[in-house]
Amino acid sequence: MKRTKRISLLLTTALLAGSLLLSACQSGEGGTLSTDSTVGETSTPWAPPAETPATWSEFDLNDTWADGDTHIHLDENTTQKEWRGAKIVGGDLYIREEGTYVLSGTLNGQIFVSVDKTEKVHLVFNGFTVNEDSLTPILCERADKVVITLAEGTENFVNDHNANYVEGGTATDGRNAGAIHAKMGLTINGKGSLTVNTVYRHGIVSNSNLRIVSGDLTVNAKEEGLRGKESVSIRGGRITVESGDDGVKVNQADEEGQGFFAMEGGDLQIVTEGDGIDVIKTVRIVGGSLRVQSADHSIVTEGTVSIGGDPVIRLHAHSGAEDSDAKGIKADGEVTIESGSLLVTKSFEGIESKNASVRILGGRVDVRADNDGVNAATLLSVEGGVLYVVSGGDGLDSGGDIQFKGGTTVICGSSSNAYAPMDVPEGSQIRVDGGFLLAYGSLNAVQYPSDSSSQPFLGTSVSLKKDVPYALRDQDGNNLVTFTPAENALTLCFSSDALTAGEYTLFSGVTPEGTPAYGVYTSSTGGEEAGRFTVS
Repeated sequence: MKRTKRISLLLTTALLAGSLLLSACQSGEGGTLSTDSTVGETSTPWAPPAETPATWSEFDLNDTWADGDTHIHLDENTTQKEWRGAKIVGGDLYIREEGTYVLSGTLNGQIFVSVDKTEKVHLVFNGFTVNEDSLTPILCERADKVVITLAEGTENFVNDHNANYVEGGTATDGRNAGAIHAKMGLTINGKGSLTVNTVYRHGIVSNSNLRIVSGDLTVNAKEEGLRGKESVSIRGGRITVESGDDGVKVNQADEEGQGFFAMEGGDLQIVTEGDGIDVIKTVRIVGGSLRVQSADHSIVTEGTVSIGGDPVIRLHAHSGAEDSDAKGIKADGEVTIESGSLLVTKSFEGIESKNASVRILGGRVDVRADNDGVNAATLLSVEGGVLYVVSGGDGLDSGGDIQFKGGTTVICGSSSNAYAPMDVPEGSQIRVDGGFLLAYGSLNAVQYPSDSSSQPFLGTSVSLKKDVPYALRDQDGNNLVTFTPAENALTLCFSSDALTAGEYTLFSGVTPEGTPAYGVYTSSTGGEEAGRFTVS
């Protein structure tokens, strides 16, 4: 005997709305503007959809220049020339003084920046190409910070042509890891485009914080695409990364405020043979569009992942091999989804917290996984939004409790008897205390919610056929839920605040009404009786 309450048209309409609309932006403080202590910059307000650890100074945001700045036009034959603060020696451009340098033409050599460590350098690419075969094409050896501005309406290129490994990292003894490599904070802004091609190692590297404010940026890298040793922050722009290793990498969190990836806006697309975004501490996404196609994990961190604001995220994690274990989101710490849209189109496991909890507070989460759909070490909690899971293993798997407090959850579990739509270990429980739950899958390992749940539920064995529409109706013929299973199933679990004690009948072959969302319809008519159940 199983339990329940009542699913109305209102609930199903809410599910439909969740499937079609992104959650509204949340208000609140955004990434803040910092003041660079060495120059005493002032702050300018900036309010992304939700708070992030990113900081933006006036220098980061400055994409202007003047006639009085140093303007350098180069041609392929320029080997010796001098400007205010800069000179070419042996075909390499040396920048030795703080200031703004407007670059155009073509340099077949290296840009080498070395100023006092308290000074800033602003490079404006105004239709500029750098070609380098033996050294780091752009090496910022010493400065407080470097900003690269892409002039509006211009195309700019940085090309590293030589794949041979060369030890070193100065203008005279070899190459650093990135085609553009800054040993200090590096920011890219502007309204033009930049294409970085490297057959050596990484695309763009900062040994400190890498910030992208705006611009059209394409990175084709042999290894990592974007690397910020302490952080990578994206505020806007259109960024495309194709890499043989990780698309975005952050690998240091020695001090407070380090070790994060923050995305507040823009469009980031990653295609990689490694991890999509690999971050040591914190991943925080609150805006923009993120698309990742990765052979390994799409988002991976030793820390936490949190999604809020109004981002649209699409992850495809699979190597193409049958034994691929790539995951959509893999975190050692907590995974929290507050709002926005997350779609995992392919993965071994969709979302995993290795050592902590997974909490769905709002937004829309759609997961397709060969194994577990969502896996939490301590607690898996659905408190709002829409969660849809199609899994080849357990739909929801927790090392502690699974709890439903609100929102809409639809689980299509595996048809294999080795798995269950919901799985918790002995001593833990599944609780339904609110929201809408529809789960179906195999029978052998099935687990139903605990009788201590405050919201009634129906849990029963029943034969469900893939692509056949079913409807659950009360004694008066009122429709509670109409759905079409995505896979064959031998068990059904249903709960909503529409269920009450009484008799219910399941009908098969019904005629659905309305536009489906995750296989659920607004209503139905007709059908043949497939089972009767009592909810007490």
